[in-house]
Amino acid sequence: MHKGDKRRARRQPVRYTAWIAPKPGDFHGCVLCDVSDTGARIKVEDSDKIPDHFMLLLAKNAKARRPCHVVWRKPKELGVHFETMPEKSGTESVVASPTLAPTAEASDEPAPAEKA
Repeated sequence: MHKGDKRRARRQPVRYTAWIAPKPGDFHGCVLCDVSDTGARIKVEDSDKIPDHFMLLLAKNAKARRPCHVVWRKPKELGVHFETMPEKSGTESVVASPTLAPTAEASDEPAPAEKA
């Protein structure tokens, strides 16, 4: 960690396409630049358009996701802290791993909303 760095978790540099979903069906493309077990630095077009709390989607099928809250903003970047997700039964995965790697399923388009 850098001198004066208050982070508790070690950051890993990445370049990973993801989506910010402030509400269901509303997607904003972004790029993860750094990620740790507790948060991330995210590049966006306009950080003012992103709410303080949102869901970060890392997979086309939206199974790899993490609720976030913004801890700092720059015009084209956000620093976020990962919030804890309630435990679910089953094998649904969530993201918070510095070993993220794009999969064949990753795409530049978010998954379409499921119909009830």
